[in-house]
Amino acid sequence: MSDHTKILVRNAREQDIPAVLEIEAEAASAASPSGTASTAERLQQRLTAFPNGFIILVADNEVAGYGCSEKWLDEHEPQPDQTPLAAHQPDGRIFFITTLAVKKKFRGRGYRLLLLDKLIETAHLEGCRKVLLEAAHDQDLYLERGFKTVRNRTEGGISLDVMSLDLAAISRTP
Repeated sequence: MSDHTKILVRNAREQDIPAVLEIEAEAASAASPSGTASTAERLQQRLTAFPNGFIILVADNEVAGYGCSEKWLDEHEPQPDQTPLAAHQPDGRIFFITTLAVKKKFRGRGYRLLLLDKLIETAHLEGCRKVLLEAAHDQDLYLERGFKTVRNRTEGGISLDVMSLDLAAISRTP
């Protein structure tokens, strides 16, 4: 990474959705032949449901990565057919990271950790007690930040590790 790269992590805006769709398509095609990319409508719903939980990483004035999340009242498996508007519970204390992705040309620069750290910070600010996510690969990234694998499940033929971070067990200061 160049010393001159300007990096900004901020809340997503409606005009970011086309760039996020490009990252989604790239990530979905790499994950499985059928892909699991979101639609513009689904991303707009995420932005509407929980604006603070939809973040963008900009590197040299280009959207390089993003993260999405929602808050739940209790732990459960994600419901793929449920809209973000129905899934997100503003009073929830479980912070579920739905997506964390970086554009291929920006990988290897630590941007996923920057996005993950920002989402963990958001979970603290939102008063959540736990962060959950499901990972098909790169579990070491999450283990590095204190996540623990709590179980494994399979969806659509893909093995997923359900990982959890207890926010009460970590400090809120950097």
